[in-house]
Amino acid sequence: METILHLIFWVLCFWILYSALAFESLEVLVENGIERSIYTRNPAAVPTLAIVLAARALLFYGLSFGVLSRFPEHRQWRPLLAQLALLVAASYLVEWGLLRALNKPPAVPPGIDILLYLFFTLAAFAYRLAKDWWRNERLRARLAEEKLTAELNYLKAQLNPHFLFNTLNNLYALAEREGNEPLSEGIAGLAELMRYAVYDSRADYVPLAKELHFLQRMVEMQSLRFDDEDELAVSFQVSGRYEQLKIAPLLLVPFVENAFKHGVRYGRQSFIRLEARVENRKLYFTASNTVYEDQARPHEDGGGIGLENARRRLKLLYPEQHQLEIKQQEDTFLVNLQLELDGR
Repeated sequence: METILHLIFWVLCFWILYSALAFESLEVLVENGIERSIYTRNPAAVPTLAIVLAARALLFYGLSFGVLSRFPEHRQWRPLLAQLALLVAASYLVEWGLLRALNKPPAVPPGIDILLYLFFTLAAFAYRLAKDWWRNERLRARLAEEKLTAELNYLKAQLNPHFLFNTLNNLYALAEREGNEPLSEGIAGLAELMRYAVYDSRADYVPLAKELHFLQRMVEMQSLRFDDEDELAVSFQVSGRYEQLKIAPLLLVPFVENAFKHGVRYGRQSFIRLEARVENRKLYFTASNTVYEDQARPHEDGGGIGLENARRRLKLLYPEQHQLEIKQQEDTFLVNLQLELDGR
């Protein structure tokens, strides 16, 4: 459909230019006292005007699909204006070179030529804005639909949370009575994680301190699976002032889950390093873990609540407020996230 609209646009532009600029002569005929005007146009102007439009198409698509597509990420006007000037120059050189090669005179007066450059430049800006707006609206609608579906599925599958917490409390009391301290600590940690995931995460934003505490408890729970023989080194460092800041709940969880899922093997030397640093209301979060020689980029499986889910949540909740870098090196998988936060 979009391709058809593009064709209609260019055909309409050509028809307007041909009607306005290919005028050759005007004849006035008088029949029975009635004057009749006959306009004649020069068919030889067709290839010349086609060259003019081809050059303007270079400007239009170079702007809308090239220069302007990268502008929202950087928001720098000087490079934008420099690239715009280069595109205008390239468009002019294409038009001039083709007309010269075909030995054709300029088809458009200089004043109208400038107006055409201005028109197609503004048209490229308008088209890019409309395209980005439509894409963002579709993304918002799809994510809203997926959120509703997830909530419905959650309600369908949800057991009574009070029953679950009561059961965990009973198991905790039993473990305490039997003197099994690691088990009782694990049950208490699981109850704390579930309480945060079930109740606290219903809010749109939660205190960053709560989210970081949840991650710390999550790391402790994940570490219960391993002992000294597994040679696992886990570190989680938090620094900076973040008492007044808030963040979308469970936003960082996929990165921690990914590290434990793919970065640890029983009986193998492994490491997981997590760091959360806050400076000037900006969160710098880093997660790195071991990559084994027989792994073929396993981290991008995107299954369940994975890295792709985190990317999409960041695009929706923090547009133009985050930078996410995910890369796999020879022996390390690395996630770097910069996130602008506020008190909301």
